[in-house]
Amino acid sequence: MTETILAIAILFSLIVLGGLISIGNERQRKAIDKISEHAQAWAIEDLRLKRGQVEGSVSIEDPVAWLSTAASRALGMQIQLTLVEVLENPTALSCIDETSGDAIFFSLSSPKELRSLFREKRSELSKRGAQHPLAQRKKGIDAFEMNILNAGVRFDIDLIPSWQKMSGNFTTSHYLWVYQH
Repeated sequence: MTETILAIAILFSLIVLGGLISIGNERQRKAIDKISEHAQAWAIEDLRLKRGQVEGSVSIEDPVAWLSTAASRALGMQIQLTLVEVLENPTALSCIDETSGDAIFFSLSSPKELRSLFREKRSELSKRGAQHPLAQRKKGIDAFEMNILNAGVRFDIDLIPSWQKMSGNFTTSHYLWVYQH
């Protein structure tokens, strides 16, 4: 009888210990994620300060070539883009990588924003359903954020006129999301 009680007590204490370790690990993961976000924000601000003020207006002659260069830096592989079409609601650029033949989409909307847009019953994206390529977020589609840390120190400055030339829409965003099949 005492052996059974002792076994139950040990089993119960192991379960409690496992739960406490899991809770501690989750808290630690959240703290590390927060530190990572702060470090990235600091690095971006540091680059902006070091870069100084850009004088005059920014002029991008060939925005698709600029996007190819920035995406090559961010993705770590050489790509040569051709703009296929500008998608609406949400605005996205549909491109083809000439070197691999892969479809690559560029959007100012993050994966989280796209999911919420798709879930909204009244949103244009949910009405279009499968017609919009970004609504078909399946496994095998990689999302990657481009910013001044991975796409070049002038990325946020050059993004504004380039995006306006390619999509026809004005933006103040400092980030661009790449969706790659």
